[in-house]
Amino acid sequence: MRGKWLLFAGGTLIVAAGAGALTYYLRQPPPKPTKAATAPVLPTGSEVHITGSIRAVNLVLVPAPVDGVAEEFPVKPGDEVFEGQILGRISNETLKETSREAELEVERAQARVNDAESLLIATRLEDSRAAADASRARIEFQRAERTYQRQQLLNAEGATPRNTYQKSLQDYEVAKKESDTLQTLSNTLQDRIQGVIKDIDLAKKALAEKVQNLESARSSLSSADLLAPADGLVISIGKSAGEEVRKGMPDLITIATDLSQLELVLEPEPPILKRLRAGQQALVQVAELPGNGLPSKVKSVDGGKVIVEFSSPSTLIRPGMTAVGTLKLN
Repeated sequence: MRGKWLLFAGGTLIVAAGAGALTYYLRQPPPKPTKAATAPVLPTGSEVHITGSIRAVNLVLVPAPVDGVAEEFPVKPGDEVFEGQILGRISNETLKETSREAELEVERAQARVNDAESLLIATRLEDSRAAADASRARIEFQRAERTYQRQQLLNAEGATPRNTYQKSLQDYEVAKKESDTLQTLSNTLQDRIQGVIKDIDLAKKALAEKVQNLESARSSLSSADLLAPADGLVISIGKSAGEEVRKGMPDLITIATDLSQLELVLEPEPPILKRLRAGQQALVQVAELPGNGLPSKVKSVDGGKVIVEFSSPSTLIRPGMTAVGTLKLN
């Protein structure tokens, strides 16, 4: 019994001691936070090395010439292009339909010219035969006319049989009628030829207008081709094949035209940024171009970015590459 009392008393003491320790801990003020170790301030003239991206200075933008859908881009960013090279095409159904209709109009106008020229050939051939017949009939008529005049004189003197005179008159009248008929036909065919010639002239004039319309339609259609305005390097293409394009989109394709003048874009931390100034000297180091670096100069410090301009001695250095800019702190 005595042992149980001792065990109970010991447990009570332990609980009381724990409660007292907890009360003491809760009454203590919270510990003050320890200050993080600050980076040492670099002295003036210290060099910093900042990695950035190279970009071109001289850019040419190829805008979208018409509304439509990007049909294809045979080039991609990083490709070298030459002036006049086709960079892409924009599909415009209105321009295509106009061109197709203009082609049909030219075909129809050409068919009218061909038909008129064929008619002229046939009419001239018919006129040639009619002229030959008229010439033959004229000769026959002149012969019959001389015979009739002779028989007429003889008949007046009673020196020719009546039947012979009547026969010469009949032959004369038949020959005259045939000659007049064939001559009229020949004259008609001549007039027809002149009319066909006029029709040909009008048809050719209409054809020339249709051809001009076709050339204009094809020119408009070819304007949907995107051509490189200068030699250079494709930097970016703003649309993919199949995407809709609006006329006047300024940066559908971007080309760098002079890779000897480049810029390095750096984004240093604010403490470093505020100690850099435009106009200060710098070095640009590119892995693809071993050496001590390229002498350069800070062009601007603005908007959280440092722009370093430099001249590239090699075509190995291209926009989009990574380089390290070395600058001294002010």
